Amino acid sequence: MDDELERLFTMYDRGRLDRRQLLQGLLGLGLGTALVGTGSDASASGGLREPLFRAHTINHVTIRTADVTRSKAFYQSLTGLAVRAEDKDSCEFRLDHGFLGLYALEAGQRAGYDHFCFGVDAFDAPRALAALKSAMPDAQPSLESGDQVFLRDPDGVRVQLADVKYKR
Repeated sequence: MDDELERLFTMYDRGRLDRRQLLQGLLGLGLGTALVGTGSDASASGGLREPLFRAHTINHVTIRTADVTRSKAFYQSLTGLAVRAEDKDSCEFRLDHGFLGLYALEAGQRAGYDHFCFGVDAFDAPRALAALKSAMPDAQPSLESGDQVFLRDPDGVRVQLADVKYKR
């Protein structure tokens, strides 16, 4: 590896590689962690660390409401969205690649935003849970209904991960 490293620096010194190409070569040699750091420092600074998952959609956003009928009327007036499904305690509006869900408050809840869900291709919830427990234990990851994982971001915002095809 020392020879390859020396070759990269020589090519850079002679102007045959630009900074980006040098960085790509160093990453290719497995030196990325040493260069950009690990953990939250790398991701917070825009580091090149590989993400745990690749999100492709915002599958849905969930809002808790004291009055589903009133909130349904508001969101229909605001957006013109078509209803996908509803009952006395919920209303889901259809979006091109997801939905907006309005749900009645449950005991101990406050009205407002509840969570959002990233859609991930070929999502395997048990494997995702294990990866999150290892990489981000402070996020308090948990498995729900066998096919969804919930966790908390650093500010306590509730995040859900599910298959991109997930439908409630």
